[in-house]
Amino acid sequence: MDKNKELLDRYIKARYTIIGIVSPEESRVMAAITEVAKTMTLKDGKKASRLVAEWTFTQGLNGLEAAGEQDLSDPIAVLEFIAKFDQEGKEPPVIFVLKDIHRIISQDLKSLRYLRDIAVRFETRKHSVILLSPELNIPVDIEKQVAVIDWSLPSTEELSNILQNAENNLKNVNITLNGKRENVVQALRGLTETEAGNVILAGVVATGELGEGILPHIIAEKKQIIRKSGILEYYDTTVTMSEIGGNDKLKQYAAMARRAMTSEARDAGVDVPKGVILVGPPGTGKSLSAKAIAGGEFPLLRLDVGKLLGGGRVGEAEGNITAALKVAEAVAPCVLWIDEIEKALADNGGASDGGVMMRVLGSLLTWMQETTAPVYTVATANSVTLRPELLSRFDDVIFVDLPDGKSRAEILKVHLAKRKVKSMKNMQEIINETWGFSGREIEKVVKFAVKAAFFEGKPVSPKHLIDAAKGIVPTSLTKKAEIDAVRRWATETQAIYAGRPLDTKPVITASASQVEI
Repeated sequence: MDKNKELLDRYIKARYTIIGIVSPEESRVMAAITEVAKTMTLKDGKKASRLVAEWTFTQGLNGLEAAGEQDLSDPIAVLEFIAKFDQEGKEPPVIFVLKDIHRIISQDLKSLRYLRDIAVRFETRKHSVILLSPELNIPVDIEKQVAVIDWSLPSTEELSNILQNAENNLKNVNITLNGKRENVVQALRGLTETEAGNVILAGVVATGELGEGILPHIIAEKKQIIRKSGILEYYDTTVTMSEIGGNDKLKQYAAMARRAMTSEARDAGVDVPKGVILVGPPGTGKSLSAKAIAGGEFPLLRLDVGKLLGGGRVGEAEGNITAALKVAEAVAPCVLWIDEIEKALADNGGASDGGVMMRVLGSLLTWMQETTAPVYTVATANSVTLRPELLSRFDDVIFVDLPDGKSRAEILKVHLAKRKVKSMKNMQEIINETWGFSGREIEKVVKFAVKAAFFEGKPVSPKHLIDAAKGIVPTSLTKKAEIDAVRRWATETQAIYAGRPLDTKPVITASASQVEI
């Protein structure tokens, strides 16, 4: 029995009269409820199976003979029926599954009162009520009487069974999985049962066979499915640290973090790393570093905290964060990237949004503390207006400063190589000229120089780069006060430096030494 079923079985046996199950997979959850109901046993091993009665707005109450021919499609009517059910205590144990009724309960006082009556009456009966919905907002009035299960997405074993069923059911299709089954199963992680089945068939239709060739199609479909939520974006990224100039300590740190995420690390007793916050001025490569931490070895999920508020309905943001974190756990091992976290989860006391983001922050903090899934959270921030309790959930804070001279040379080399510009000598002057420039601004210098050289019909030269640099006012000048404040904070908090600190501003002379990049 998997952990979802074990938890449900435990709650029913513990006489939780109302159980909330959060899941968009009605069919899969209903199959699990039915299985648990049929296989329940007492302490002495005797069978203690239960009936399952299912209610929806459209179909009313089904599966219970005692309901007779009553029209119980109205939610108030079914709650009244359940509240008065088994007055004499002679009926066999029943599990009432009520679908999508949570919105009525949160808006209608009479329905809420009925549910509270049910919770009290069923304490002396062996009946249970399950509230099943893709999202579930429990009114304060009954939250102490409701046990909530966030039903996890299909496990590796379940996905393997889905793939096996596809193999058994597909006729006249060439099966070429051979030893690649695990790769396909891993690619399916994070999808619902229905989605997994659909993407397998879509891959078969595209390739004409069931083999490793369906992997790119699964990844493409998976990106679209995860992106539909508007909260998570799936990156099948191949960005590595070789695309980042400088930041040598961060590169070493990332390599250790990736290794700590492996099953070999678990076998050696190494704890699952929680994550890291990258703090520094804009344009210093924090977002690129977040992608590179995944290093092409792990899936990268970007959490758009700004979209968590959704349509503004009560509880929607909390439901969104729960669903997103559930997907991250299912896809694990993976990297969860939260970009510019200070803009959404800043220390503003919740004054501007009625406390919604404070509740989202609470959900995130609880999850980071309690999850055992190998999800490595990488958050980026341009400033330090972050709550202390958020900072404490991460393993470390890394300060990404403006690049020093050696790092500027490496960044120039990376961006020139991307544009197929051959290495050149006499580069010390441009390295000096770009003092105080961020990595993004150095990239602009290269872009402008390449464009100027193209229109002149000449190869890119150091002069093109120097002229381009002189036309840019760097962040170090426009946001000097903010950058100085972040540097002081990094020193006070003993943050890890991603690389060498910014060097002393050079005295630019016409006789600068030659450096080849």
